[in-house]
Amino acid sequence: MEAAARRPLVSIVVPVYKVEEYLPRCLDSIVNQSYRPLEIIVVNDGSPDGCGDIMRDYASRDERLKLIFQENAGLGAARNVGVAAATGEFVCFIDSDDYVAPDYVSRMIRLTRRRGADVVICNFFFELPSGVKIPFPLMTAHRSLTGEQAGRRALDLLTIPTFAWNKLYRRQLFVDGAIAFPSIYYEDVATVAQILARAERVAVTHKPLYYYCFRKGGITGNFQGKNVRDYLRAVNIIRHFIWDEGLWLEWQRPYRGFLRRVETQLVVSIQSRLDLPLRDRVQASRMASREIRRLRAAPSSSPKGPDHGLDLDAEDVFRDLVPRGDAPRKAGPRLPRFLTLGRRRVR
Repeated sequence: MEAAARRPLVSIVVPVYKVEEYLPRCLDSIVNQSYRPLEIIVVNDGSPDGCGDIMRDYASRDERLKLIFQENAGLGAARNVGVAAATGEFVCFIDSDDYVAPDYVSRMIRLTRRRGADVVICNFFFELPSGVKIPFPLMTAHRSLTGEQAGRRALDLLTIPTFAWNKLYRRQLFVDGAIAFPSIYYEDVATVAQILARAERVAVTHKPLYYYCFRKGGITGNFQGKNVRDYLRAVNIIRHFIWDEGLWLEWQRPYRGFLRRVETQLVVSIQSRLDLPLRDRVQASRMASREIRRLRAAPSSSPKGPDHGLDLDAEDVFRDLVPRGDAPRKAGPRLPRFLTLGRRRVR
């Protein structure tokens, strides 16, 4: 009992939106964690389905659940609200259509102690609608890194993926760094490297403990101009963070490699929109590549100052939907969703 009392409180933040089919599986995996004590913060981000009733049912049976209801503001805002309400020494995020292993928290906490880590990163499974589970090819050979090393390596998708989930964070990193997720798509791309870089020590385990579940309907069929614009906004946030923190020389090479991968992902996603005329896809690809070239340069303004106003207009890229007057074409095959860095939920 005394040893259990010394265990740090862990706050789990679960943003919820249109997931009534998956939410019970997610919450079951959390309430059945082998680790105690837990604080489970479930944020209903204006979900119009039956998620609210499911949340109330679980809260009536488990006092560890704290429920928050808000108008729809997006995934980043829901995570921010959850972090603000958290009281645990550590915090983690679990997406409400995913789930975790029963020892997810206990294994992560054990690593914080063994390696003196402020952040712990675990590997994860891709779970297909058929139930097949494929482990992510986590490429880093390191088991322990400095925060600066981890933040720099997070610019490589396969080394340390910039997903908000599959990580346990010391909550003070958000508080001391005044770090918040922006209200854009790819909000974790813009944020996770910053959090890692502010940690003293980051631990990595290659054991998959998180289950990232593919839905039958993915975002690639809805990939539009806002996706392009917000991805580039996320890149620009990272670019200014590198500059403001005086890391430009050390991070310049991995940052430019990151830009090449971003450009490839955007062009592939754009060209996959076979329901759009070829001229629109070519135009949008050129616009994205032009912005990537501009983002290669260091900010020209003083640190913390404004720089690089994006020329992209979300309503112009693709004209956002099939242009009026053009007959819709049969949609082409969808790409694996991880090419869009896990951005699943369009709100």
